[in-house]
Amino acid sequence: MGSHQHDRREFNSPEEAFEANARGLIEKAKKQSEKLGIPVDPITFAQREDDDINALRAVIAKEQGAVSRMEAKEVIELDPRLTTFKADFDKDATLQSKCSWAEIQTRLLANEGHYLALAQAMEGGGELFGADRDGNILFSDRGDEPIMKGMNYKDTRDRVLYKHDRYDKDGKMQTDEAGKPISTGYEMFPYSDKYAKSDEILQYEAHTGSPFVKSPNGDEWRSSWVESGENPSWPRNVYFNPDFGYANVNLGNPLDEFGLRGVRRLLRVKKA
Repeated sequence: MGSHQHDRREFNSPEEAFEANARGLIEKAKKQSEKLGIPVDPITFAQREDDDINALRAVIAKEQGAVSRMEAKEVIELDPRLTTFKADFDKDATLQSKCSWAEIQTRLLANEGHYLALAQAMEGGGELFGADRDGNILFSDRGDEPIMKGMNYKDTRDRVLYKHDRYDKDGKMQTDEAGKPISTGYEMFPYSDKYAKSDEILQYEAHTGSPFVKSPNGDEWRSSWVESGENPSWPRNVYFNPDFGYANVNLGNPLDEFGLRGVRRLLRVKKA
């Protein structure tokens, strides 16, 4: 099995050192595979001249088998309430490269299912579509059209961010004992720069293969307010033009109450 004098100072046996070495090579191959978009053999990264390559390859196969068994166990133990979200995850290779399904499930079920309830309460039962730069898991309202249509920017933003008695124009905002509004846990999608889509919007479009907002058949104009601050002079919206078939960021009058403009909500699921 070759000499492992350095390993013997850190491990109880050459076999234990081999297993640690194999796990390291598997992790390097995984990162390289994600970077190149093609499978990479872990043995490619073996550098120790005294390694028995055949023996090391056998240990790598054993370790990879253990990983496969763990993944199979995740599927067997899938909470039935998460079936739709698991389907969202399984179809998205980019999301799979950013986090594991086990981590997503853990976060959704933590704190008595706090985030699960928020995700399920979204339009269409919610859609798992990505992860932001801080590792927060992203959910959105599911479906083509925006929701809460026909309200101006302020009313729309208030109803996304803060709890109301009803989702209509006459609903009163709920407040706590200090008189402060109570958060819903949701956000409006952000935009980037002046007229650019944010990473969250781009991830949504990549995941769904559809514009950020559009009509069911893609033949009608639609738009969705996006987060532009509390009192903007010109808030942004993302609008869908059926003549072109895609959605762009645009400026809007904060007082506009178009019947075909609404909002798509965003939920960030953080670590427990």
